Amino acid sequence: MKDAVKFKEFMTVLCEIHDKRLTQLLSDLYWKVLEPFDDEDCERAFKELVYDCKFFPKPAEFIEILRGKKQDQATMAWIEVVNAIKRIGPYQSVNFGDPVINSVLEFMGGWPATGDWLEDELKWKQREFERLYGIMQGREAKVKYLPGICETSNDLKGFHGRDQVVCLGHDERKQIAEAGLI
Repeated sequence: MKDAVKFKEFMTVLCEIHDKRLTQLLSDLYWKVLEPFDDEDCERAFKELVYDCKFFPKPAEFIEILRGKKQDQATMAWIEVVNAIKRIGPYQSVNFGDPVINSVLEFMGGWPATGDWLEDELKWKQREFERLYGIMQGREAKVKYLPGICETSNDLKGFHGRDQVVCLGHDERKQIAEAGLI
């Protein structure tokens, strides 16, 4: 968490609800625990704890909520990948709305490699994907799109130029612009 003002407000509310005194030591401890996480995620965690906790939350409860949310994001990203594999296949180039997905799949061998994944392997690929997604989520993703088999094959034959990229996610126009297609 980076927003010290919001942090102080939320800690004060939690302390008042649970009849606890907010000492400097307590404040410093929780600040250190929440420091690595995004403000938005911390705000959701505070709100969840305000509504659901009967006792003053321990740092472990914050971590559990925050990491659980990250795991949920990784699982939702995996669902997007599986849907894209089934719907689009490895021949077309793709750009997921989440650049972390692009980076993870690039690390796992690239988009064409997904075509070689067998149905029996998907549960193991899911574990690997979700683990890597959690690791790469905190880093700046640089992979803008994933070239498919057609584009890769054309590049090897000297036919340079980007094939049409299938954009997945929320803001397709923005993705197309970021990929340099418009």
